[in-house]
Amino acid sequence: MTKDILRTAIAAVIGIVVAFGLIWLAQYAGSEISPDVYDPNSGEVLIPIGSTIALIVGWFIGTFGGSWFAMRISAGTGAGWIVAGAVIGAALYRAVTLADAWWIMALGVAVPLAA
Repeated sequence: MTKDILRTAIAAVIGIVVAFGLIWLAQYAGSEISPDVYDPNSGEVLIPIGSTIALIVGWFIGTFGGSWFAMRISAGTGAGWIVAGAVIGAALYRAVTLADAWWIMALGVAVPLAA
């Protein structure tokens, strides 16, 4: 019993690291394809749609990859749901702190759940 709990916990941690690594790679690729633009008139950084699409794709790939890896290690589904919950929490935190549109918040929940 204790061995299974420890295995699931370790699998969840490894899955979260894998998920956020994949999300970071997707964000990096998106920022290289379409970099942010600084608008000197308004003083704001304008984020192009390519970077936003890369972020949403990264949420899917990261959640899928991290959850799959965690479920393979733990031999159960619990660790995968923990990884999905961590990605959802991070996506909502990002959306709220950067004052994103409502559809980013909705996709921050729907995309990881779909993965």
